[in-house]
Amino acid sequence: MRYFNAFVRGIFSMILGKDTTLSRRCNLYLFMLAAVISLLVWSWPSGTLTVEEERVWDRIREAQFYLYSLKTQREGVAPSQSLDPWQSGLIGTEWSIITTTVGSLASKQISCNPLWGAIFLRWFDKAGLKRGDRIAILSSGSFPGFLISSLVAAEERGLDVLLVVSLGASSYGANDPNFPIPIILRELRRAGFISTKAAFYTFGGDYEIGAGIPPDGLEILSQSAISDDVPLLQAKSLQEVIDAKVGRLDIFKPALVVQIGGSHANMGTDDAVLSLPPGFLDSRYAERAGNGVIGLVLKRGIPVIHMLNVKSLCRMTGVSEGVEVAKKGPKPFKFSRAFLGLLFFAVFLYKYERWAFE
Repeated sequence: MRYFNAFVRGIFSMILGKDTTLSRRCNLYLFMLAAVISLLVWSWPSGTLTVEEERVWDRIREAQFYLYSLKTQREGVAPSQSLDPWQSGLIGTEWSIITTTVGSLASKQISCNPLWGAIFLRWFDKAGLKRGDRIAILSSGSFPGFLISSLVAAEERGLDVLLVVSLGASSYGANDPNFPIPIILRELRRAGFISTKAAFYTFGGDYEIGAGIPPDGLEILSQSAISDDVPLLQAKSLQEVIDAKVGRLDIFKPALVVQIGGSHANMGTDDAVLSLPPGFLDSRYAERAGNGVIGLVLKRGIPVIHMLNVKSLCRMTGVSEGVEVAKKGPKPFKFSRAFLGLLFFAVFLYKYERWAFE
């Protein structure tokens, strides 16, 4: 009881600025309390999932298990836990004849977190989308995790989706010659996890016409598109690919465009696009969005979800950069909450002065 009374006097001393003699132990308790409160205010999780978000999380996870099992059956050996900790079936190889650029294994693993489905739903809410609205998903084969999450989330929300995918992929993406992105999408449709079929494919690679991909690799991509019964654009230049995508968007008239990876036509040739932040972008970013498809779309006032720079996306959304396999909500960093925590601790130190400068 003695310590409790001292504790209470200490709180009043901190608030009112009055001197109160406290024991050393009580001083320690007060300091620890202030530190704990400040830490909680700083990092208190806001991570809960709605019923809809949980459904999306579960469906993505089921789709991943299906692909993992299918890939294991085809190859006769399961991917290693260190390579594919989610057991998603969506992690490729370091290099192959359909690989376009060097990529980060960690980024590909992070992109397989089913929580991205919930993040897409929240972005759809931000765009004011409702059942029956139209969105376009323009993706490369580099981040199949993002692609599957966006498709499942869009279909759960009841959105009408225009899908265009470039088939080349960076390291550890959909760059397994035996399991390229058309095969992944085809198998997921057959199993009933998604229903959207691509409007057309592009080769990907340099200029998005297959430049830099060896002939054997181009043949694999061509055959995979045929097996999925999806047209493969036979363009001769980057501008032709840009025109084909924009032309389809003009007909479809989406309310939102999801841009995944770094397809050449999506990004364009203007280095200004590299300064774009990831995440939800509106027309305010149009002047720095370059001369590719996303730049043209933003200039028309259509918002874009830009899925690139994975670790920045994690810091922005609260999705973990680790690969802990658990159904948890995101814990986004909140500046206001962090500032409040620092302010509380600063006021405590100022009001509850235990030293003096001479």
